[in-house]
Amino acid sequence: MGLTSTPLISYHDIQVDEIDIYDDAWGFYQEFSDVFSLLDQVRPEPGKRLTNRLIERVRQQN
Repeated sequence: MGLTSTPLISYHDIQVDEIDIYDDAWGFYQEFSDVFSLLDQVRPEPGKRLTNRLIERVRQQN
């Protein structure tokens, strides 16, 4: 069984010119945090009570 390894590099060897490391790492969530918090509140399917009320109204109209 062969072992694989990753060569170690120094922080100074990493090219970071014209790159905002913080924005690269966390920017996506920061830009869309309001959308993510809204999506956390949205339920993918309605509750049983709402479904039953809708079924009752549909039956009343028919």
